[in-house]
Amino acid sequence: MKRRFIGIILLAFAALSSVSAAMISQPAATVYLTRNTAISVDDLNAETERYRSLGMDVTELDVLQTMINDEVFLQGAERDGVVVNDRQLDQMINTIFQNAQQQAAQAGQSVTREQFDEEIVRQFGSVDAYRAALRNQAIVQQYLMQERGDAISAAPLPTESQISSFYRQNQQSFFQPECVKLSHIYAEKTGNAEEDAAKKAELEALSAEISSGAITFESAVPEYSEDEASRNIGGDIGWLTANNTAARQGWGDEFCDTVLAMHAGEVSPVLESLMGYHIVKVTVHYDAKLLTLSDPISPEDTMTVHDYIAQGLTAQNQQSVMASELQDMIAELRGEARINILYRGNN
Repeated sequence: MKRRFIGIILLAFAALSSVSAAMISQPAATVYLTRNTAISVDDLNAETERYRSLGMDVTELDVLQTMINDEVFLQGAERDGVVVNDRQLDQMINTIFQNAQQQAAQAGQSVTREQFDEEIVRQFGSVDAYRAALRNQAIVQQYLMQERGDAISAAPLPTESQISSFYRQNQQSFFQPECVKLSHIYAEKTGNAEEDAAKKAELEALSAEISSGAITFESAVPEYSEDEASRNIGGDIGWLTANNTAARQGWGDEFCDTVLAMHAGEVSPVLESLMGYHIVKVTVHYDAKLLTLSDPISPEDTMTVHDYIAQGLTAQNQQSVMASELQDMIAELRGEARINILYRGNN
């Protein structure tokens, strides 16, 4: 079943896919703006069930109107030259994949392209369905900005009073947990007891050399670490926060708690995680604290809490304008289209 997008975008700006253009023996409606398209009763029933599975109390006629909106909007976008080609789509998917890899790396895990595609299939049914969903999300955004970009850009900016009020009401959300910035020399577990024992012993000998001053942690990283992603940047693997559940799942509680207890500049003995063996150096350690409006939103971010709130409220205002402009565009397009509703509802 192909997914729809405009009805959902008004609620959560989710990416869905277009109405099937296939002519079916039992049409619920036909739509003509640039071409004749039939919406089948089967598609209508399936889409209604999908909405209801999400907890939405809708009738078939409600859903049909949304499906008509979707189709007339897509035809309008096509007529007015909005195109998202395969190369652009590939770039968007690659960016999403790279972001997934970065998030996994911060948790001490990894994501292959095969695993990424498997998750797409699990959520969307197929890679093609995901590409269709992503394409239509991009079409919605591009068409809106092409036709109503000036109105969206003119969305009101939040006032200082609104920013302060939001901070007071959500102050506990701006809590920075205890966190450390760490580097490591890493040996991955193989699952073979003898090989893993040898790896651990090699790191323990190296740890003794670092402790004695015979070699520095920094010079040992490129020579001994098995972590390809960090070995050429001093072993730097970013930040670990006390509430990072993904990191705890990847490395284990004992490893994470030991590292969080280290002081800035301290080098650990060999530590064992669920993934392997590490010699860890903590370069920065921040205690937990409640952030003020002037504090950076995160240890490595120059954006302050004030600017973060202002950005969020601005985006909220823009989304409100986008929703209004989207409804207005749909009304105009429906006025230009020939729409024939054949479905009369269930008796």
